Amino acid sequence: MGKSLLFLVGGLTIVTGIVQVRNNERMEVVPERSALYYEEQQARNLAKSMIDNAIETMKANNNWQGSIDLENVVNIGSMGGIVENDQSSTGNIAIEGRLSSYVMSSSNIPSDNSVGTWDQYKVLLVSTSTYEGLEVTTEVLMQRDSFSKYSYMTDSELSSSGGNIWFMGSDNIYGPIHTNGIFKMSGNPSFHGLTTSPNMWQGHSSNPTSPNFYGGENFNAPTKDSPSTYELNKITTQATSGGLRFTNQIEVEFYESGGDGYAKIREKSGSSWGSWTDYNMSSTNGIISTTGRVDVSGVVKGPITLHSEDVIEIDGDITYVTSPLVDSTSTDMLGLVSEGDVKLDQNAHTASGSADVDIHASIMALNTSFYVENYSSGGVKGTINLLGGIVQKNRGPVGTFSGSSMVSGYAKNYQYDTRLRGTIPPSFPRESIFSIVYWKDKVVNTN
Repeated sequence: MGKSLLFLVGGLTIVTGIVQVRNNERMEVVPERSALYYEEQQARNLAKSMIDNAIETMKANNNWQGSIDLENVVNIGSMGGIVENDQSSTGNIAIEGRLSSYVMSSSNIPSDNSVGTWDQYKVLLVSTSTYEGLEVTTEVLMQRDSFSKYSYMTDSELSSSGGNIWFMGSDNIYGPIHTNGIFKMSGNPSFHGLTTSPNMWQGHSSNPTSPNFYGGENFNAPTKDSPSTYELNKITTQATSGGLRFTNQIEVEFYESGGDGYAKIREKSGSSWGSWTDYNMSSTNGIISTTGRVDVSGVVKGPITLHSEDVIEIDGDITYVTSPLVDSTSTDMLGLVSEGDVKLDQNAHTASGSADVDIHASIMALNTSFYVENYSSGGVKGTINLLGGIVQKNRGPVGTFSGSSMVSGYAKNYQYDTRLRGTIPPSFPRESIFSIVYWKDKVVNTN
């Protein structure tokens, strides 16, 4: 018994000795790794500080260009002894690309960056910092997105007259969704894209309400500003220089012939309509603009933006020659940009002999809404099948309901055109803020 206990104690002593040796070995390695980790984090923090400073500078002045020195970001002397006297911390930032009409360039851009084709809405921020032999290069690609990326966006969910407009149980909305106002819900509407607002949604006071946010939600999101005057002037400038620009009310019928897209247009002068003229849109930059009202319908071939400084009225179906739902490589794309309303004619559904109306377009109504003419009378018509998106100041009514049943107008089947995430109609207005496309770091040990 005593020998057995002795052997056991001896075994424990041997095991403890082995563990102690290994712990000592770890203690020799851990400080080295901890120091390396610490130095890397310091270099990262310095690079990030410069990037953050550049982003804030760019927000304050979209025309900013140049570079930022480390001394303008952090005060080395106030870092509490983090930087030793015999060590150096250096850093700089450079930008490349175009911002508004200003060209940004620098010789400090990494040769291995892959940001694709530059345009005036893309900017690359590159920050390089060195700390105790570790060099960290942070590369951030930022881009101003187009409003056409939204499947649904409003400044207010109230109508122009101040009344509540509701999402209801039969509604299915796809793609990115945003309001600066408050979403009003009744029943179980379904949202299949990210739904955002600075405000929490509100349910109907008497109808059981439980919306489905299948794409996620954020009801603490920032407010989105309307397009700038610059963005709207850009459309008219482009229409004048390479598109079609009119100064009266026009009527537009799109069609395809021989593989090309055409716009059949007539112009109203005073009380008289002029004759129809056929324009091959492949010979233009794809932009049609007028100071007056526009009536539109037809089949669209190629990328086109139709702009009115007044009202756009949809008289019948507007569809693509090649639907992206059938062929994802389709280049047919329409933007409807109205500085007034975009109105669906009360008889638009009769143009094709159907109760429904098909609209393929990204719609923008800046003052005030996309809505249905006489939406509260004439009974239930059918469904608006929208492929694209709607951006409007105030949410416009397309029908009325009682309880969970339609009473008049149209139900909504709004489907997102996923191509709008990366492709936009010609000169469609862009947001004023930049969003981050990617953020990546590269660490090099120069010791």
